[in-house]
Amino acid sequence: MTAHERRRLIETIRGAITQALGHRYQIALDALDTASLRELGRLLRDLDEEQREALRRVRREPWR
Repeated sequence: MTAHERRRLIETIRGAITQALGHRYQIALDALDTASLRELGRLLRDLDEEQREALRRVRREPWR
């Protein structure tokens, strides 16, 4: 992974965290290795999908 790709990945993760939580955290993402950054990105995508699925479930069956 090039330095440019790494910077883009870090900015993507920061953006996902900000979008999900509404504010920025002072996390030293630069200190993580590439594999950890990718896993963190995957975790954020999985959490976003879980949230969307929960909202779909509530809309389908609001009585539960």
